[in-house]
Amino acid sequence: MTDPKPAESGSRVRTRTAILDAAVEALTADRQASMTEIAAAAHVGRTTVHRYFPERADLIRAVFHHVGERGQEAIRRAEPHSGPVRDAVRRVVEECMGFGPILVYLYSEPLLTAEPELENALRGMEEAVEEVLARPDTGLNSEFPRIWIRQAFWALLYAGWETAQTSEIPRHQIVEMILTTFTQGFYGPQDSEIQDHNSAS
Repeated sequence: MTDPKPAESGSRVRTRTAILDAAVEALTADRQASMTEIAAAAHVGRTTVHRYFPERADLIRAVFHHVGERGQEAIRRAEPHSGPVRDAVRRVVEECMGFGPILVYLYSEPLLTAEPELENALRGMEEAVEEVLARPDTGLNSEFPRIWIRQAFWALLYAGWETAQTSEIPRHQIVEMILTTFTQGFYGPQDSEIQDHNSAS
């Protein structure tokens, strides 16, 4: 019987985490970022990066799991089951905003096509979001299938991520626009009254 793999030392864990954090930042800025550039961002030598991740694919696989773990931690911080549902959804949106660029990169990463099981690393984050959307007090249209609600929510998050990168709209305003669009649609209060009146006529 083989001995179990020994746990990494604290210094090795910190170095590995620093490399993965640097990879997230570098790949978000430039999806073609080289191992050398990632090493520089992590303030370590390239040989150090290769000692932890011999091939680029090894690093990308680890980034999938790293982002998935960070995402679940962020959702837990948001306490999606606590307090009024709108406040819970707001906290979830605020936490998810920081993951936009790297998630866009990962979901378009060619390695995901070759190894679709990597998507499982991100499922924990998706499931946590689905849990808050499934709260019985959400007040969402019960006639809409869950898949539609989930896809609409992620589409709004994507729109928020894109807006944050391509405009000067403050982040807090983007969060508010996501929430308002998700809960009220694009009509303002006055427009909604007009629509209701026209429907009744």
